[in-house]
Amino acid sequence: MYKSDVKAVRVTATGAVFAGRTRLRGIVLVSDAGGSAGGVTLQDNTDSATLFQGDVANGDVFALNIPEDGILFPGGMKVSAISNLTAATLLIDK
Repeated sequence: MYKSDVKAVRVTATGAVFAGRTRLRGIVLVSDAGGSAGGVTLQDNTDSATLFQGDVANGDVFALNIPEDGILFPGGMKVSAISNLTAATLLIDK
């Protein structure tokens, strides 16, 4: 069975993450400890469908490995919202 390579992409602001078809395999969210919970929203580049939303408690770290084939972003991936995070590290197919 063919498995694709995985790429780690660190994001700190909204915008495009990957232009082509990709899958989210895992994510790490790091709260900025600014007094409020942090969060991120990931959408498909083409139709702006929200495919993943994640939150992390204030001052904490959240890590998730997504099983099987991950979450498919057929038109590419973008960060549409990010708040109270030092950074989010996205593990995607490259």
